[in-house]
Amino acid sequence: MSGTSRRAFLLGASAAALAVPLVGALPRGASAAPGLTGLDVRPRSAWAQGLPTPSPLPQEQDVRFLIVHHSASPNGYAPDAVPGVLRGFHGFHTGADKGWPDVAYNFFVDRFGVVWEGRAGSLEGPVLPDATGGSQGFSQIACFIGDHSTEPPTPEAQRSMILVLAALAERHGIDPSPGATTNFVSRGSNRWPAGAAVTASTIAGHRDMSETTCPGEAAYPLVRDVFPAEVAAVLAARAPQPPPEPAPAEEPSPAPVQPAPETPAAEEGSTEDGGLDGTTTAVVLGGAGVVAATAATVTVLQLRGRRGAGPEQ
Repeated sequence: MSGTSRRAFLLGASAAALAVPLVGALPRGASAAPGLTGLDVRPRSAWAQGLPTPSPLPQEQDVRFLIVHHSASPNGYAPDAVPGVLRGFHGFHTGADKGWPDVAYNFFVDRFGVVWEGRAGSLEGPVLPDATGGSQGFSQIACFIGDHSTEPPTPEAQRSMILVLAALAERHGIDPSPGATTNFVSRGSNRWPAGAAVTASTIAGHRDMSETTCPGEAAYPLVRDVFPAEVAAVLAARAPQPPPEPAPAEEPSPAPVQPAPETPAAEEGSTEDGGLDGTTTAVVLGGAGVVAATAATVTVLQLRGRRGAGPEQ
């Protein structure tokens, strides 16, 4: 933004803010944005009461990257002044100097961390934005409300901008991780003429696309070096986690080995022939074994008797 344009912008913003009754411009509560996960947004109607709603604006059919701006307007505003500030932007952007159909940016982030819908229809889908120096296309734009030439965005504003970028990246399937880039043929800006082949970071600053210092020396390093990793971390935390692997099944313990039954010891008083005295053998063998054992016992006794009788006569 040139010095002349910036002065005109600030004068228009201040005049519009003073002309709007604050009671009628106080924002309503933020609500979850459809299709923008994890993001609460105050709709355009929260700041634009009484302003004309433009006819349905052209859609950006191919969103490949996201651009961060700053408004280059004063930083010391109060929370209830934000609707008037946004109305001032509207007056400047739709006036003779710019001639755009609505405020240029899809979303605004104020210094308190509140997110506002900018250009009409941006909550519902990717409305084509505008930009000082020309819009080369393929983008959605989010703007810090404030001047970050020397003063960085507040921590609250930084956090909300990260959430805006994460929601838009998720909506449009953009890889926001550090070093990620996209390629396109420019539709025209004062940095990239129509037809120029462009390689851009998927999260970029306005200065990457137009001849400008926007989003300011104190904000641009955040956009370039900090926001990509933070946005990627937000999306990684939302990604479905794989189910935990089941614990390995415990192998069943082997059955205890049962000792073999002991052979009953021979009763005391058995004979030297292994208890073949008829009684013990019958108990062990039982049934038919008794008959065989008894016959064997008789044979043994007969032999003993012959030995004891001496030689045959």
